[in-house]
Amino acid sequence: MPYKNINEMPKYTHKYSDMVRRQAMHVFNSTYAKVYKETKSKKDADRRAFMAMHSVLKKRLSASKEKNSHDYINCLVDRFLGNLHG
Repeated sequence: MPYKNINEMPKYTHKYSDMVRRQAMHVFNSTYAKVYKETKSKKDADRRAFMAMHSVLKKRLSASKEKNSHDYINCLVDRFLGNLHG
């Protein structure tokens, strides 16, 4: 289920900045399209797209130079709560 805009993304992503959400949406959509083209399975495409999106969020925000930033702290909370898989 590719997203048309950042407001359609899962609720737990809404606390991140628009820049982070746009990047996550782009990763999700491009991964979904690639996997769906290869497998013709919406379930596989959705699963792999979420894994890719979560991986990018974790890597991008964990490597943040601003360790006290709003996005970084939200990432830590999501990792603790198990919202970010992958």
